[in-house]
Amino acid sequence: MKKLLTCATALVVICASAACAQSLGGLGLPGLGSLPGSISVNPTVQVGFQHVGSNMNLPIAAQGPIAGLIQIQELDISLKDASFWTGSAGVTVKAGEIFSLFGSVGGSLNRRFIVSGATPVSIGTVGGSPTVDFTGSQVSMWYAQGGLSLGPILLGVYGDHFGLVVGDPRQGSVPLNNQTLRGDVISTTLAPFIGVAIPASGALLTVMYSPLAMSKTTMVLRTSLQDLTQLQYKWNKPGNFLSTSLQYNVAPVNSVSLGLWANYTWMDVRGDAELDFEDSTRGFSRQKTVTATMTKYVIQGGLTAGITF
Repeated sequence: MKKLLTCATALVVICASAACAQSLGGLGLPGLGSLPGSISVNPTVQVGFQHVGSNMNLPIAAQGPIAGLIQIQELDISLKDASFWTGSAGVTVKAGEIFSLFGSVGGSLNRRFIVSGATPVSIGTVGGSPTVDFTGSQVSMWYAQGGLSLGPILLGVYGDHFGLVVGDPRQGSVPLNNQTLRGDVISTTLAPFIGVAIPASGALLTVMYSPLAMSKTTMVLRTSLQDLTQLQYKWNKPGNFLSTSLQYNVAPVNSVSLGLWANYTWMDVRGDAELDFEDSTRGFSRQKTVTATMTKYVIQGGLTAGITF
């Protein structure tokens, strides 16, 4: 399936490249002699609002009885009401009509939101899967990407970081009597991508895809007794990454552009992962292969401005 997706992506890029090359008068891919002596630089900024959704199913390797006969099997974590103000800054260095280098970095402002977790728990033969709500705070969320374009073809690397602190456990609005469920969650992604950029009447549609998205998630769990447990998940095979952007610009004066932008980003990683389990309080660690999944998406949009010199 992964090879089929890769071949399909390559076919779409080739067809789009051929179509755009024909519309540019059959320029094709550039040789070194086609690069001009003059280079234009286009810095841009974007501000807007985004909604982030994520779900993680992360098995926990228990190291023996917990509170007698209680055994925790796995965590199913999702984000609720996870919306943030966001912004980014980027630059494109263009040489000629079809060759350019691009890069951008962006991030989001911190705010509190709700994290929901379903934790299957059994006591002897009696079991259940209670849902517990946490307060997510101290959000650290940023991304960076860069690469080059040859006509409509994009080649580059994307990376992001998402971290938060979870606490204040409760069921609905009722606080739990045992306020010991606290922790830090950090997720990172790195994905080399191939893409296509299609301009039309002041608008620019950009699609980037990677079947080679590598991800790592770390959870550090703390209790009121200062017990510390760290769980790190590294997936053994890459997942899928897709990002689609649409931008519309107008030029009120020469060399200045203003416009609107929208973006949808999605990533899915699932399968075998190496779980590194470390309990620093009791002084032991263990590694185990587990089946874990992580899916996340970002929907965002806002205003953009840029200059060219």
